[in-house]
Amino acid sequence: MRTYFIVVTLFCALLFSCKKGTQGRNGTDGTDGTDGANGTNGKNSLIDFVTEPAGTNCANGGYKVLSGIDLNGNSVLDASEVQVTKYLCNGTNGNGGTGSNGRNSLISFVTESAGTNCAKGGYKVTSGVDTNGNNVLDAAEVQTTAYICNGNDGLSTLTSVVAEAAGANCASGGFKISAGLDINRNNVLDNSEVQSTQYICNAAGGTGTNGYNSLVDVVPEPIGANCAGGGTRINYGTDMNRNNVLDQSEISKTSYMCNANRVYATVVSQQGTGAPVGVPLVNNLGVTVTWSRTAAGKYTGTISPAINTAKTLVLSNNTNVTTTLISGNTINLENVCSTSPITYCDNFLNVTVGLLVVD
Repeated sequence: MRTYFIVVTLFCALLFSCKKGTQGRNGTDGTDGTDGANGTNGKNSLIDFVTEPAGTNCANGGYKVLSGIDLNGNSVLDASEVQVTKYLCNGTNGNGGTGSNGRNSLISFVTESAGTNCAKGGYKVTSGVDTNGNNVLDAAEVQTTAYICNGNDGLSTLTSVVAEAAGANCASGGFKISAGLDINRNNVLDNSEVQSTQYICNAAGGTGTNGYNSLVDVVPEPIGANCAGGGTRINYGTDMNRNNVLDQSEISKTSYMCNANRVYATVVSQQGTGAPVGVPLVNNLGVTVTWSRTAAGKYTGTISPAINTAKTLVLSNNTNVTTTLISGNTINLENVCSTSPITYCDNFLNVTVGLLVVD
C-alpha cells in the first residue's frame, strides 16, 4: 500500500513544481516509465480439522486441529508444514437414567494481536465445556487453545522520481524514475536495491503546452466479486480536464489488493417450532446465513453470496448437532436426540457453526 502513496506524492509534487513556459509549438510527450515489480506475497496460514478416533488423545473421540504455514504454496497443510497440534475431545457419555442433560461444549474465535503467539496477528481459538451453564466460555472453562496466524508480509516495491539534468540521458533534462524491492525494509529505495531505471525527458526546443498529469486513486474495496474478503482498489488515469481529480471517465486501469484469512463463525440456537437464530462472532467472509426449519430437528441455512465448497471447512462444537455443507449456498443442520432409533428433535442452545475458507 505505502508504495503507491510514495509514488503519487513524489510524482505529483515534481509535476506541479514545473513552471509553464510561454505558448509555443507543442513538445512531444515523454515516454511513460514502466511499473515497478510487485513485492512477493507472504505465506498463508492453514488450519485443518480431522476426526480423532477414541484413543489416547481423546477417550471418546473428537477432532484433531492442525495448523501451520503453507511453505510450498499448494493451499494444502502438508505433514511437514504442521507446527501446532491440538485436540477438541468429546465428553464422556453419561449412564442411563433420567438425569439432566450434559453440559454444552463452547468454542470462541477472537482476534489475536501481533505478539508472541502470532508475529503478524491472527485469531485465537479456545474451547471447553460450559460447566456453569451460562452459555459463555469463561476463562476457567477453557480446555484447549489454538492460534490461526497471518503469514509474513512480502517485500514492498519502492519508486524514486528525481530531476534529471540535461545530458546523455535527457538532452533537455527531465526526470529519472528508479524502482526496486525494499530488501532492508527501511522504506527508502537504496542504490543497491534499484532494479529498473527509466527516464521521462523534456521535449527538445520550444516551450509547448504542459502535458497532462497522471493520477492514482486508492480507495477501500468492499467484500464482493473483485475481493472475496475485501481489500483495496487502485485506479489509474490521465487528468484530461486538469482538475487534479481522477474522474470516473478518466480511469484507464484498475487493480486490486485483496485481503486473506476469511472466516465466518456464528452461535445458533433454536426453540419450539421456530427457525434457528444465529449470532455472528466473526465474519470477514462477507456472507449472511438465513436459517429455516424444514422438519423437527432439521434446519437449512441459506448462504449469500455462495461460497467455494472445494475450499471451505465446516466446523461445529456439538456432536449431537451435525452440520453439512450441501452446496455453495446451502448448509444443513440436524439435531439428533436419540440414536436408537435415530430421532430428530427441536430445541438446542449455543451451537457454534463455523465456515473457514482456505484460499
